[in-house]
Amino acid sequence: MASLAPALLPLFLLSAAPRVRAAAGGSDICDAAQTTLVGDQQAVTCYTGNFLTKMLGELNAGQNKTAEHVRVHLLPYLGGKMTLEALQSDDPDDPTCKVCYTDVPTSQGLTGLRNSLTEDQISGYDSINVCYARLTDAIMDALPKSYCGVWLKPLANVQPFDQVVKMMQKIFETHDPSLCPSKLQQ
Repeated sequence: MASLAPALLPLFLLSAAPRVRAAAGGSDICDAAQTTLVGDQQAVTCYTGNFLTKMLGELNAGQNKTAEHVRVHLLPYLGGKMTLEALQSDDPDDPTCKVCYTDVPTSQGLTGLRNSLTEDQISGYDSINVCYARLTDAIMDALPKSYCGVWLKPLANVQPFDQVVKMMQKIFETHDPSLCPSKLQQ
């Protein structure tokens, strides 16, 4: 499979060093006082928002993105260390594949983005054991798309921070922060 990373790699490599998360207007997706979320909801919003605010900022700046392009980067990011490592050797012919494609530059870029968070932020997210495929689906369902469903659509006059917070609040209205079914439902 051809590398999916060239368009994202420079963006993510810039994120590899610790960075100030405050975007234009001073919004910090990892600051519970600003998101008004707490506990596991805040941990999931911080981790996912690290990816989403960056992606939505690019979309709002006029960079076209297909939903599938975002999905194939979001899923391994949300799966954490296990899926980021799987990107280095996963094979779609393996029925137990985690991400089902191999892209070392994308693995490196997304690992850099993950590592731009603090250890506490990473361990807070990892400790929840999020059902990353379900979280990916919920986020992808919530992102505005073109009529045909192929292209993501920017929201006019909505900052990425505000869009992510509202999206995650809506997801948490009907899902546990882990997005895993309760043991009673299994």
